[in-house]
Amino acid sequence: MAGIRRGTLVLGIVLITIGVIFSLENWYERFSVWTLIGRYWPLILILVGLNKLYGYFAWQETTPLPNVPPKE
Repeated sequence: MAGIRRGTLVLGIVLITIGVIFSLENWYERFSVWTLIGRYWPLILILVGLNKLYGYFAWQETTPLPNVPPKE
């Protein structure tokens, strides 16, 4: 189970990094609708990465404690 969580964290970081790199390359183009779409599509990668990171950390906070029978 720990491997899945680590993979989710790594995937989130990779997607954010790729999105930022492509955004920096596309930042200074002329304005048009297609240019605007082409310029900001890496934000989708960033948002997916942020969602993955949020899911990773939210899962850690909401993980239930193991069921331990009460002491008598």
